[in-house]
Amino acid sequence: MDQRNKRGSNFNIERVSRFVLSICPYHPLYGSTFVRTPDVLANKHCLINVQNNDEKCFIWSVLSAVYPAAHNPQRLSKYKNQEHSLKVEGLNFLVQTKQIALFEKLNPSISVNVLAFEESSRGFTVEYRSPEREREHQVNLSLLEDADNPSKRHYVWIKNMSALVCHRTKHTEKQHVCNSCLHPFMSQRVLDSHIPYCIQHEPQRVVYPNPQNEKECVLKFRSKHKQHPLPFYLVCDFESFLTPLEKEEEEERNSMKKLDVHSVSGFCCYRISSEPKYRTPPKLYSGPDPMTEFYDHVMEESRVLSKIVSHQVGLPMRPMTFDEHKLHEAARECVNCGGPFSDRNLKVHHHDHVCGEYLFPACQKM
Repeated sequence: MDQRNKRGSNFNIERVSRFVLSICPYHPLYGSTFVRTPDVLANKHCLINVQNNDEKCFIWSVLSAVYPAAHNPQRLSKYKNQEHSLKVEGLNFLVQTKQIALFEKLNPSISVNVLAFEESSRGFTVEYRSPEREREHQVNLSLLEDADNPSKRHYVWIKNMSALVCHRTKHTEKQHVCNSCLHPFMSQRVLDSHIPYCIQHEPQRVVYPNPQNEKECVLKFRSKHKQHPLPFYLVCDFESFLTPLEKEEEEERNSMKKLDVHSVSGFCCYRISSEPKYRTPPKLYSGPDPMTEFYDHVMEESRVLSKIVSHQVGLPMRPMTFDEHKLHEAARECVNCGGPFSDRNLKVHHHDHVCGEYLFPACQKM
């Protein structure tokens, strides 16, 4: 890319055929006043939604987890007496997820994880994962969004993570859920062995394929067009050697340290074609600035091949053999896309525009 920008491609913009502007709404993640629990979650009976009329829903949801009420846990009055047991110096109400680390620092016995519920997909995303996993109180919260006012969000306590994600599996008994990837496990032992590996990465959500869409839920090779032979292609091979990095250039990531870098010393490039007359001897190079030399060679090959192809436009197909005629007449579907032939999707002869040979029966869409 650097060489292309500096040296130029000799391409000129003729027109812009399509322009797409994508706009995504931004909703700051913070809690506010009371928001009703969506029916899909309320029916799970796994959330405690404190009915507050102020902007301290984060505090009330944490208190509902630390001091669970035996009866009517949704009432604000159940937690008024414990409000001052939490330290909130420096917090701004409405509390944003980026402030939770400060809250955990002020309250060393509490850790907080936050999930955001997306009603459109009925899924969850991990908005904040606490690095403190050994504290006395592990509090899982969910951010609910007001359907009428997307900028209004509300913290609620997740009292049962197993019930929250039970729809993602056919297992009917209690599940043990990872707070980082939200994957359910059948036993605590399996979850404990999973966590050390999972927390090495950023929080993530597993998105399952749509069972109603065959292209999503069935793994199948569909790129038939990639099986067809090409009239030309380049086979390239590079040679390189390891160059030690300077001390200040060394990188360390995920317990791995980068000590050397591969420096290209030379290359070999070979043009392959179904037509022997278009084949060329391999291009070998070993010397200074090999990538610039490689770029120049590939661009020259591009110009030569474009010229060859342009001269073959409109090349008629060679006469078909008896077996090719028989194969073509018997075909009922396109070899390229797999679609059936019909009055609206006619069968055509697909042939090689370089040598003129018949290839296979195709549809008009190809």
